[in-house]
Amino acid sequence: MEEEIVYRHTVEGVFRSIGDRLTPELRTKLKDVGLDLDAQSPHHTPRKTFAEAIRVTVEHLYPQLDMGEGYRRLGIGIIQGMEQTVLGKSLVSMWPIFGPERVVVRIQESFSTVNNYMRSELLTQGPGHHIIRVNECNGNPGYLRGLIEAGLAKAGAKNLRVEPFDFDGHACSYRIRWGG
Repeated sequence: MEEEIVYRHTVEGVFRSIGDRLTPELRTKLKDVGLDLDAQSPHHTPRKTFAEAIRVTVEHLYPQLDMGEGYRRLGIGIIQGMEQTVLGKSLVSMWPIFGPERVVVRIQESFSTVNNYMRSELLTQGPGHHIIRVNECNGNPGYLRGLIEAGLAKAGAKNLRVEPFDFDGHACSYRIRWGG
């Protein structure tokens, strides 16, 4: 079986998005769980190392919050971080033109570009009502919840609700609703 890996651009994007909050203390904690951000970037990061790095990052950045909310805020930060790059800024600026219905499809499709193991499925229940099923949430459904919320908010979704359900420690489903 092929090793489950997270692609380099994903790891770089996560840690670029936290900016100056990536302190020497956090770098040391990440190195302790196997992610050395000061070394030459490996081409890929093992899934378990990435999941541990995300957990350590959430604990460091959001110690006053419960883990689910910390993961959610880290996910929101990814979209905000995207807007700090030239390509990301131009991409995110198009989302209001595309609208939330098209962006929810793109978000679900993009999950397969971050690693070699995540599989997802979009089930459309009606306008402004979708379910996304994902086979791996790296330990907490809050991270993808934050990504979905931030992306759809940038696309113009009003009265947005993203609710994780059926989380089994790996797989999770998200009920997504917006509008009236």
